[in-house]
Amino acid sequence: MPSPSSRPSPASRKFAWLAGGIVVACLLWTIGWFFFAMKVENHIPATLARLVGPSAIAQCTLPDVRGYPFRFGVFCDALSYENAAERITANAGAFRSAAQFYRPQHAVAEIDGPFTLNTPGLTMRTDWQLLQASIKAVSNGLDRASIDARNVNFDIDGSGLIQRLAFHADRITAHTRQNGPDLDVAAYGENLQNNLVPDLSAKATAFEATLSERSTLLEVPFQPLHGPFDAVLHRLSIEFDDASSLELSGPVQISADDRISGNLELTIGNLDRFLELAGSLNPEIAEALGRFGPMLSALDTRPGDEATTLPLTIRDNQVSLGLIPIGVLPSL
Repeated sequence: MPSPSSRPSPASRKFAWLAGGIVVACLLWTIGWFFFAMKVENHIPATLARLVGPSAIAQCTLPDVRGYPFRFGVFCDALSYENAAERITANAGAFRSAAQFYRPQHAVAEIDGPFTLNTPGLTMRTDWQLLQASIKAVSNGLDRASIDARNVNFDIDGSGLIQRLAFHADRITAHTRQNGPDLDVAAYGENLQNNLVPDLSAKATAFEATLSERSTLLEVPFQPLHGPFDAVLHRLSIEFDDASSLELSGPVQISADDRISGNLELTIGNLDRFLELAGSLNPEIAEALGRFGPMLSALDTRPGDEATTLPLTIRDNQVSLGLIPIGVLPSL
């Protein structure tokens, strides 16, 4: 018979049971994780079809689910989208995402460029050094989403443009969220440069708006934005330097054929400095602004402050400043 000293003590038996329990739990977790990952990977095509709806096709090239042991993430070598009814195609590079197992509704992702977009009358190519995104999902789509991109280049061409546009920004962030039945959208840029006026850059830009009754844009299946709808432009601003800026705000309406109308306010920070900047770019611009400068001051709807606030009217894409016609906006 074994001596009493050779028998396992109660503490040793408890430790053995605990260790065995941990091993079994880890084994079950591993089996469950890889089983769930396989199910997710197999359902990626069906999930994409649900997101874009029956009139469009979205593809994730060589899908893979990674993140063991405590995360789940979908990886794709490339992304593509095609909507034959709208004649829209889009493509992007590799996609990597991750979500904590205990909070699957909140995910972060990285996307590689370039991103190309082709629509009737418009083509765009965008590339970046780094693009990160985050989303918070709800049962019928998204509650909110954000994008943060660094060293971004845009190349835009189309039949509604006088010439090809090229932009560079050190950083661009964009955000959208459901606000009851409405949709809040915002975008910000740092150090924007363009090919139209190479000598004039924007230190900072901002766009903030609320689209009435358009929270459904974050519901699945996701659909392109079309009119008619109303919106409030809270702020569209361009800060050229520490002394001069432009800001636009007010209500707008988008028609069924995607034409813009609205009665807005254009605020020019330091009118003299703005006229100096604009005039230094082109002698013809300097001459025209020299004629209209006093008139602009007379149109100021808020005299007495340092800025100049002017009425800007848009009617079916036709833009005028007071009684002065400015031009025509390109079609959406």
